[in-house]
Amino acid sequence: MTHTEPDARFPFPVTTVPTRCRRRPALFDLSFGDLGGDTKKTAQHRLEQARQACSSCPVVTECLRWALVNKPLTREGVFAGTTPGQRNALRRRLADRLGPEWIDVLAARDQARRERAETAHNTPLSVPQARVVRLDRELNGPMHLPPPLTAEEQRLNRNRLTAGLKAA
Repeated sequence: MTHTEPDARFPFPVTTVPTRCRRRPALFDLSFGDLGGDTKKTAQHRLEQARQACSSCPVVTECLRWALVNKPLTREGVFAGTTPGQRNALRRRLADRLGPEWIDVLAARDQARRERAETAHNTPLSVPQARVVRLDRELNGPMHLPPPLTAEEQRLNRNRLTAGLKAA
């Protein structure tokens, strides 16, 4: 793998939902070394807009992971509501916690998770497990997906993300 190629173990996140970064990429193209004529206040406002957009994104977690793993490709801009400096701080914390080969550790964990999910998917339920599932459906009805996030929930998520980034 060259330094300009993305790590194939961590694919770029995709979703069928049109994300703000796809619709308005200029909003996420922030370089604080070269503000492109923006004042610091304007740049901070644009950063906050980008963070707000990321707070309701369905692939924000995968986006952050991709940006952390692919440092050469994310030296500028906003990914998952984080700036390059914040991502560097998060990488240092990962290295402290998981060791200098933290990317390999994450890849191994992801692979093990996928294998467990595949095994669970291909392993039929035992008769008692199938009975429990059937009874659960009879008593509780079908599982429903959670409703979309409200504006208030999005605001709370944004505040949590901001607080976490400040702590990093």
